[in-house]
Amino acid sequence: MSASPSPDTIEMVSALVAVFGMPTLGFIVWVVVHSLCAAFKASREIALKRDMVARGYSAQEIIDVVAGHEGAQAKSKSPLRDVPPAKPVRQPAYSP
Repeated sequence: MSASPSPDTIEMVSALVAVFGMPTLGFIVWVVVHSLCAAFKASREIALKRDMVARGYSAQEIIDVVAGHEGAQAKSKSPLRDVPPAKPVRQPAYSP
């Protein structure tokens, strides 16, 4: 014959789950969502950089644009200021 748990035991276990389980679950959800948002932001930034390189932007122009997206100012004295611009890239002709 199995003994059923007493109501006091059920209340105690429920209280422990509520006190420790819910904040732990909330923290795990926060970490997962934060990581996914950071990965999405990084993938969009990489796509922007690749597109700018394909269009022939210089390294300094790319740095300025990315720094502008982050809300920061690009360094005024950068070693890349002396780098010549990239060669022009021929864009494919699009026909309607």
